[in-house]
Amino acid sequence: MAPELSTVAGSRWPRSAAEAVALQRDLAHRVIVEDRVGPVRRVAGVDVGFPGGGSTARAAIAALAFPGLDPVEQVVAQCPVGFPYVPGLLSFRELPVVLAALSKLAVLPDVLLVDGQGRAHPRRFGIACHLGVLTGLPTVGVAKTRLVGEHGRVPDRRGAWVALHHRGEVVGAVLR
Repeated sequence: MAPELSTVAGSRWPRSAAEAVALQRDLAHRVIVEDRVGPVRRVAGVDVGFPGGGSTARAAIAALAFPGLDPVEQVVAQCPVGFPYVPGLLSFRELPVVLAALSKLAVLPDVLLVDGQGRAHPRRFGIACHLGVLTGLPTVGVAKTRLVGEHGRVPDRRGAWVALHHRGEVVGAVLR
């Protein structure tokens, strides 16, 4: 069941960018960075789109059995957009519909892969971190573009990766 957005994590859901940034800073310390994931039997990926000019958000979740990656469940949810697009504040625009889609799953995944940033974020609280804090699910941000950080050359072979560094700490990985 999706948390009630009017008072997520003990705070009112932000209505402005300033309130959203303050909430990110307040919640970032709740992110668990060490591996506490037990056996993984089900993984799911989530993505959000904005059909029809951006006033509606649609989230799709595909759950797969692990390690075989056979599809086991897929859900879609749709709702009005209640927060503008602001770089670094994606979760406030997309999480309401993601939570609605998660509430439709018959079985929650052991790990959730999220199209967006995790800790590779200016406040260490991208959409993947935010979703993990709200739901208690292990989440991994799988962003297509870099928001912050620097990295070395990624070797030219499938599966190669290098660490992504920002302000003196490793905040993610760049994967080929």
